[in-house]
Amino acid sequence: MKNKVIVRSSFKDIRNFTSIPETRKGIIAEAPETPLIANYAVNSVANFLHPPTQYLKVKQVAEITRDVRAYILEPDTTHGTAKLAYFRPGQSISITMKIGSAVVSRPYTLCSSPLRSIDDEYVIIVKKKPDGFASHYILNNWRKGTEITASSPFGTFYYQPLRDSKNIVGVCDNQGISAFLSMAEAIADESFKIDLTLIYSARKQSEAIMAERLDELAENSPNFRVIYVFSDEHVFKCERGFVTKSLIEKYAPGSKYSLFACGSQTLYNRILPQIAELKLENKFIRFGLNGQIENPAGLPDFPKDAADKTFLCKVMRNGKLIGTVACASTETLLVALEREGIEAPSLCRSGDCGFCRAKLIKGHVFIPNGIDSRRLADSSYGIIHPCCSYPMSDMTLVIN
Repeated sequence: MKNKVIVRSSFKDIRNFTSIPETRKGIIAEAPETPLIANYAVNSVANFLHPPTQYLKVKQVAEITRDVRAYILEPDTTHGTAKLAYFRPGQSISITMKIGSAVVSRPYTLCSSPLRSIDDEYVIIVKKKPDGFASHYILNNWRKGTEITASSPFGTFYYQPLRDSKNIVGVCDNQGISAFLSMAEAIADESFKIDLTLIYSARKQSEAIMAERLDELAENSPNFRVIYVFSDEHVFKCERGFVTKSLIEKYAPGSKYSLFACGSQTLYNRILPQIAELKLENKFIRFGLNGQIENPAGLPDFPKDAADKTFLCKVMRNGKLIGTVACASTETLLVALEREGIEAPSLCRSGDCGFCRAKLIKGHVFIPNGIDSRRLADSSYGIIHPCCSYPMSDMTLVIN
């Protein structure tokens, strides 16, 4: 070797090293017998921000339209929740309900400013869906004082200064309005230091829920503005048609910006090609949760020979068979489990968070393109997300 490495040391270094165990024993022997702290401050903060369960109750109900209501929630101190967990604008909570024999959960995006959680208030908006199992139940049964079981806030659809531009262009429809309303509220109370331009798509002006509040926030805050796009009617000072690349560019700032989109599957199907044409860096594009696909059989990659079939799923937990569930090929495994009263973990119901992950021991499932967020190792070892997996054969599933 041309180059030599010379280490300069001595026997004294080796002798000092061998004395370390005896030194350690001496320090331990001299230490006081006082017990260690049972709960460190960092653990207390983590438990506050991410409690496994929050027990809430309805504080107030506000009717927005005949089919839309806002629910103000507060901590249920009688069940052990003294304070509400803090959240970031754009995050959600998952609410668990027992409806008849079914045990279901649904994620609802918090539409209030995070500062209201300091005063122990969350606000969610519930809109009636024609075939909405949970929304019908909530609108018909939740009253002041109704007790609710919820998760801690979760989700990644929020502004991250290390990743996103301070200038944000938001695109949404009614299904995604809560996330941007939360951002606008936080901008108004100056707890959120960004500039937000919201492009709000709806069929008609009368269908744009929360428009009155959005206009009020835009009028009083120079850092927030809202542009309405109506497909079915002309409205003064509003856009007509659909959200397109040229429309986004018309209202986007001249400098660098991030694009946040949140809404229904219909909105995503329409704007995805438009967003691709903008040629933004991937890190500047964020998508919110869009929930369960409404018509999986209509997807181009759905196996056509399985469209009208029903399969049996054996469900295991802790090594024991806890039930056998009939699952239609057009419903997710999670929906089938909930319908039969089997409690299964879930949060986002969109295939994104992985909270519902389960192991497929036997059988086959269909997972739509674009929503499979599993790690390669998970997919290699049969791990699936029941919230976005559709049965394609009889199967055996292990859940937590």
